[in-house]
Amino acid sequence: MSTDEKPSSPSSAQIPVKNVNIHPAKNTKTRYKPGDDIYVRKIGGFFQKLRRKMNFMFFALFAILPWLQYNGHQAILFDISEQRFTIWGLTLWPQDLTLLAWIFIFGAFLLFFVTTFLGRVWCGYTCPQTVWTFIFIWFEEKIEGSANRPKKT
Repeated sequence: MSTDEKPSSPSSAQIPVKNVNIHPAKNTKTRYKPGDDIYVRKIGGFFQKLRRKMNFMFFALFAILPWLQYNGHQAILFDISEQRFTIWGLTLWPQDLTLLAWIFIFGAFLLFFVTTFLGRVWCGYTCPQTVWTFIFIWFEEKIEGSANRPKKT
């Protein structure tokens, strides 16, 4: 038996394969090309206004939080060089890692339950990713213009 020959056992028999076109192309011209840019359209309405206001509030909170004072000290301070974290007067040192781990575990469970029961509220209105995404969309609209403008071809 040469190296090219395969043993003729039932398990090594090849199954004939036939290429089948399940969805034949009706129109070869596609609407979008893979390299096309995607533009987000501006949406209006009550909930969009509410979302924008909440995004502004959370972004302002993000920007102001490092300057807040609590009992004469910075309210939230992550001092890497001193290896201490101060959160609203509670100072955590490296030996407090167990306490910090419990705080993070509690935060993870809280985040899980909030997203389980109010997932759309979290993702649509309060998630930091949503805040930053809308800020970038605002800049994109100011620099490149509206998504409804005529596209360059």
